[in-house]
Amino acid sequence: MRIFIKILFIIVIAVLCRGVYSEGMDSVVTGEIVVESNRVKMTNSTAPNKIQVMDEIFISSLNGSSLPDALKLSDAVYIKDYGFNSGTKTISLNATQSEHTLILLNGVRLNSSQNAQVDLSLYDLDNIERIEISKGGSSALYGSEAIGGVINIITKTNPVLKPFGLTLKAGLGSYAQRKIYGRLSQGFKLKENKTAGYSISFSDDRAKNDFEYYLKSGVNRVLRNRENSDYNTQAFDADITYSESDKVMLRLFASYTHFERGVPGIDIGYATGTARQIDKNIFSGGSFFRRISGVLSMKSTLGYRNALQKYFDPATFGFSTPINSFYRLNNISASNVFSYAAKENFSFDAGAEVSFSSITSNETDEGSQVQAAVFWAGKYEKQFNNSMAFTLYPTLRYDHFSNINDKNVVTGKLGINIKPIPGAELHFKSSFGNNFSAPTFNELYWKDIGNPDLKPERSLSFDAGIYYRLNLMAENELEISYYNINTSDRILWTPESAAIWKPINVGKVKSEGVDISLRSVFTISNRLTSQTSINYTFGSALKKNQDYPGDPSYNKQLIYLPKEMVKASIMLNYLTTSKFIKFVSFSLF
Repeated sequence: MRIFIKILFIIVIAVLCRGVYSEGMDSVVTGEIVVESNRVKMTNSTAPNKIQVMDEIFISSLNGSSLPDALKLSDAVYIKDYGFNSGTKTISLNATQSEHTLILLNGVRLNSSQNAQVDLSLYDLDNIERIEISKGGSSALYGSEAIGGVINIITKTNPVLKPFGLTLKAGLGSYAQRKIYGRLSQGFKLKENKTAGYSISFSDDRAKNDFEYYLKSGVNRVLRNRENSDYNTQAFDADITYSESDKVMLRLFASYTHFERGVPGIDIGYATGTARQIDKNIFSGGSFFRRISGVLSMKSTLGYRNALQKYFDPATFGFSTPINSFYRLNNISASNVFSYAAKENFSFDAGAEVSFSSITSNETDEGSQVQAAVFWAGKYEKQFNNSMAFTLYPTLRYDHFSNINDKNVVTGKLGINIKPIPGAELHFKSSFGNNFSAPTFNELYWKDIGNPDLKPERSLSFDAGIYYRLNLMAENELEISYYNINTSDRILWTPESAAIWKPINVGKVKSEGVDISLRSVFTISNRLTSQTSINYTFGSALKKNQDYPGDPSYNKQLIYLPKEMVKASIMLNYLTTSKFIKFVSFSLF
């Protein structure tokens, strides 16, 4: 009975805390969203590949506090969880490895130049407005790491039409979790259609995580308590916007995250690990948009990131070789993109990017990288009888790297979207292209065993699918997608001798799968809606190289990548008339 009361109390708190937040929500139904993750703006129905968008309403309805809590519910996505709330969390998209999914924050790259990965647990959901997930190879659009796809995280801006907004949240969870969140925003109407505004937010999330579990020793089951699994994290975000109608838009943003956690490791039966990890991230940037004429516009972005990670084990400090590592990464990036749309059926984006990255660590030699790129992404649409359409998406990109032997990489992609039947929202999609992932600082500069002769991993990708939207008792979307990704020159750490392993380009992987999803939105009233979804994913990721003659892992599924996933959800959303509780949601996943 006490457990039931506790669970009921947590549910009530969660519902209320999710409810008292919305500053500008006036609808619980959103139409098809124009996304930015494919460079040229498009919707999922008109895109050449599958795109999924998680909007603010969906995100606010989740029983979770960090980015992985949302992403794990998206189609064809698997979150690799290294230990409950406190553990590192990485992503697998379209049966590829975590270093093969590109993560963007407001269009700026997040993947670490140290290992090409992103620890998703560092990012709080409360400050996220929208998540765009573009599945399939996208190196021709964004360069390195975009073999499995691209995820673009868009943070909240201040509602400039609202003179003042205040958000306060508090939450309780299992294993002594407690969280507070606050956000202050203000908008100003200036002269001559000019507006400005700001928002500031802060969050604190922590838990002991001392949960009970059974250890199977091989003889019996022993009840144990998980220790050194605690965490505490603080995040601060600030955002400033300025606009002149639709002609000029300026945005500046900055964030700081501190995440400290215990790393207990694997329970081997007699001792709990005492290692700790501390992550500190400073991320700032800005974007400037200017409409030059009726057919030409420009957008410039600038980003800076400083990341510090410390990993240490106090139990080893008295040893001759204690565990006490640090990694400091600096990255500065800039881009400038021109968008041209002379006619309704033809448009393109062309631009250039440059970035500088460096690493300082007691585990690697000091290293740096200058990366520059130019790209072109176009869209050509031909309509027949105002209802049938054929759309082409050609893309071409050139990348140059200063710190590897194979310095120059050219990638291309061609996408097609066909709407064949008048009056029906039926679309056939397909795209084909080549992709790559550049060697990381760990692989190039690890002390004594790094390999400066590494070349980029390369892949060929093909995907095809069917999208169908039908209004029958509900707004229904059915999408079936197939993908095939062949990766060669995979960088694998391989034994050079009994004690020394070095990274070399020897790996081959074939990722192939099917992704089937059905989503339905039932509008019960203008304030009450119900959303249901079900997704089935089959993903084969087969190792196609032999480490030695008779290697039993040849042609077998890669570890930590599931072959099949089924996800289902039902959500009931109610927009209230109260001045205080704006939004109430019930969700089952």
